[in-house]
Amino acid sequence: MQTVIPATSMFIIIGLFILIRRIRSMYKPTKGRGGRIILPLLFLTPGISFFLNASGHVTYLQLSIAIFLGVGFSIPLILWSDYEIRNDGLIYAKKSPAFIITFAIMIALRYYFRQHISTIEPGTLNMLIFLLVICYLIPWRIACYIKYKKVLKLKNTVSL
Repeated sequence: MQTVIPATSMFIIIGLFILIRRIRSMYKPTKGRGGRIILPLLFLTPGISFFLNASGHVTYLQLSIAIFLGVGFSIPLILWSDYEIRNDGLIYAKKSPAFIITFAIMIALRYYFRQHISTIEPGTLNMLIFLLVICYLIPWRIACYIKYKKVLKLKNTVSL
């Protein structure tokens, strides 16, 4: 039980950090051509070692459930993530309380899964959680990038 407390507090700190960054990004313009939207996908590359190490044994059912949940989590994020051109002519992420609530629920669910699924080995559980994260983060970030590019194209068309 002693190792759960630091891991739990670290998980909560990282989750809050991500949530605060997303909230702050609603007040700052998105710069450039949208490359920073895709950049977090590069931070997932060290996690590939979960699959190469094979410390867990994932069944096809577990694999399909993790993929299904991940894609399911990405749908509300995609729906409520949008961009707008404000009065200063810059592109901002739209303010959306529904997005913030959805993201907070996802963090809470991931914490719940990690703490309460004790029938699965820790290595397997880590692989499944990482797969779940990949399956919601990749579609969400790609959709955000596409939405940003559409708004950027509209901005460039209007400014011409």
